[in-house]
Order: sequence, then structure tokens, then C-alpha cells
Amino acid sequence: MKMNQKTSPLTQPIPYKILFPWLHLFRTFRLAVDFQKILLAVAGLLMLSLGNYLFNKLPFAPEAPASAGVVAVQHTIQFPPPSAGVVSESLTPERLSGLSTSPSGELLSPATLLEPMGFFTRPVLTLFETGASWSALAYATTQLLWAVIVWAVFGGAITRIAAIQFAQEDHIGCRAALGFSLKRILSLVSAPLLPFAGMGFFWVLCLLIGLFGNIPGAGGVIVSLLWGLAFLFAFVLTLILLVTLAGWPLMMTTISVEDSDGFDGLSRIFSYLFGRIWYFLWLTVVVLCYGAVCLFFAAVLLQVMSYLAFWGVSWGMGSEHAQKLFQQEQPTLAATISIGWGSILNLLFSGFVISFFWSGSTIVYFLLRKCDDGTPLDHVYVADEDQEQTDELPLAGVAKSGEPIIERPVEPEESPTDENQTPSE
Repeated sequence: MKMNQKTSPLTQPIPYKILFPWLHLFRTFRLAVDFQKILLAVAGLLMLSLGNYLFNKLPFAPEAPASAGVVAVQHTIQFPPPSAGVVSESLTPERLSGLSTSPSGELLSPATLLEPMGFFTRPVLTLFETGASWSALAYATTQLLWAVIVWAVFGGAITRIAAIQFAQEDHIGCRAALGFSLKRILSLVSAPLLPFAGMGFFWVLCLLIGLFGNIPGAGGVIVSLLWGLAFLFAFVLTLILLVTLAGWPLMMTTISVEDSDGFDGLSRIFSYLFGRIWYFLWLTVVVLCYGAVCLFFAAVLLQVMSYLAFWGVSWGMGSEHAQKLFQQEQPTLAATISIGWGSILNLLFSGFVISFFWSGSTIVYFLLRKCDDGTPLDHVYVADEDQEQTDELPLAGVAKSGEPIIERPVEPEESPTDENQTPSE
């Protein structure tokens, strides 16, 4: 006899991610710990550093600091450790949060959660400095264009991999991701640069107001009367600038997810940020808090790893001899190689930070899109080359055709008979 059991609502699992979609942000760490994304991020850093090195040779480049070099940069992960008793000296909150203020062109600046934003924001803020020289504006413009191009290629590839992993639980390789970003390079570059056309228009309007000040006698009075218009133009200029600075990673993510053009990437983000500003701020706070924890965990792991490596080697050769491998007063081949390993360690850590940044931006875009127009989280554009890469194993034994296969019945073989043979009586 079967018992009619009714399912109680108390026994049903609570769909937390449906009730609170922002919980998907906690998948960022899993997406970021991907060797392919970290490798793409490291390649982007190397290209960015190479460009900055070449830009420092230009006629309008500022004077480089005397100690500008990879080795002289203060690292986040210290190798060798500062002392045997102080393992986490470099793990202070100041080192793990805030914007990096290192000079431009340095490769291994202290890695922070907002460091990838600085590649774009620092040149932009230089363009808006009062009294900036023409050489400084030219140098900042060159850096801005190079940063946009570099992260359009490598950031677009990282967001493409993250989008496929997040939406479809699938994976594509670096070659397919780089091919995707290179084919959409014009869209990826134009999306964050289109707002500057609008900002330039309102800047020209303010400039025209300032030209009235050159009129002898009445110029000051005219400009004072037109300050209201200048405030109005500056208000629109401020909105465009803030949305551009905050939304440029999402613009590239839009193109990686939707396979759209630069104008669509721009218009979508402006619509999402103006329409869902509080939700965007909430997602930003959550991903930054979660990222701070993940960044601290990764920094502690790498710092302890470097300490234990130095500790273990020092038992074999002595701590004093091990310390001499890192003396820069008299650089030797051994010191150069040893310091190079520390630079690689910091470079991988910076690559993880950048991978976390772009992976988090990808999830934030999916959540904003679902909140604004109700698009499911598993909706992502799949290119033909991506589909071909997922189907790497060919069909075996069956023709790859859409036609049905008709199997004929097996007929029993008849025993051969002699036609001339007469049946026996």
C-alpha cells in the first residue's frame, strides 16, 4: 500500500541564487584562478610595460626617475622574506587596498584590487588637470590609447573565457579567445573612446565661454554672467566622465558577451548604470569586499611559500650565503636570476589580480543585464570557432551527416545448390 506523501515546503531547498542573484559574485575566485586567464593578464602587463618603455623615449615624454627599473620597484610579495620572524610585513591593508601610485612604465607596481582601473583612469585624469602642458597631454593621450588597445585584446580575451565559463560551464582556449578579441578589436577600442567625443563637445562649449574673457573691458563681466551655462555643461561632462571611468570594463564585457559593436557596448552600460545605479553600487561593494578577502588569501599563500622556499634552501647553504644571492650592491649573475624569480612571483600575483578584476566585471555585467531586461544568466553569444573547439573529437564509425541512417535487415545466406542436380527419389 503506497502512502500519499506531500512534499512540505520546509523540506524543499531554498533557491538562494534565484532569490539573491548577486551570490553569483562568489564564483569570481573560481573563475579567476585559471592559468589561461592569468597568462593572458601577464601578457597584457608585459605589453603595457613595453609600450611605456618605448613611450619614455618620445620627445614629449617626461623625465624618467633615476631609479626606474623592474628590480627597484617595491614588490607586494617580498622575496627573499624581510626576516625570519616577520613573514607578513608586506601584507598590510595599505599594500592590499587602494590605488597604486607608482610611476608610469613600471611593471611590478604594488598589486591592488583597483590597479587595473588605474591603467585607464590615470591618463584620463591627467587630461583633465588644470594647466597641464601640451607635452603632458600628449604623453597621457598616448598612454591612454595604448592601455585601451592592450586591454581590448587581452582583457577582451579574459572576459570572453569568463563569459563562456560562467554562462555555459564550458571552456575555450587562449587561441580562440584571442581570435575573438582581435576580430572585434575596433568595437572593443571604440566603446571606451566614444564618450570622449561627447566630452569634447561640452569642453568646446566651455572653451567658447572662456574666449569671451579675452574681450577687453567687458570680458570678465560676460564670463561671470555665463558661469551658469558653464556649470550646466560641466554637469553633463561630469556624468559622462564618471560613467566612462566606472563602466569601461563593462563596455568590453558587453562586446565579449553579446558580440556587439562599440556603440551598443557604450549605450548598454550607460543605460544600466543610469537605470540600476544602486544595484551596480551594491554589486561593486560585494565584489570588492570579496575580492579583498581573496587577494589577502592569495598574498598570504605566496608570501608564506616564498618564506618556506628561502627557509628550506638556507638550511642547505646557510642563511648568510642565501642572503648574498639577493645583494644588489654588487650585481652578479646569481643575484640577477634570484631576483628575477621574485619578479616572476609578483608578476603572477598581479596576473591573478587582473584576472579577478575582469572575471568580476563579467559577472557584474550578467547580473546588471538580468536585472534590467530579464535576460537569463546562461545567455551568451557562441561563435562558430568556439563551437568547433568544443567539438574537438570527431565522430568515429558514423558519417557526420544530417541524414538518417537506415539499417537493412540481415538476410540469411542460402546454401549453394547445383541447378543440374535432380532431387533424389
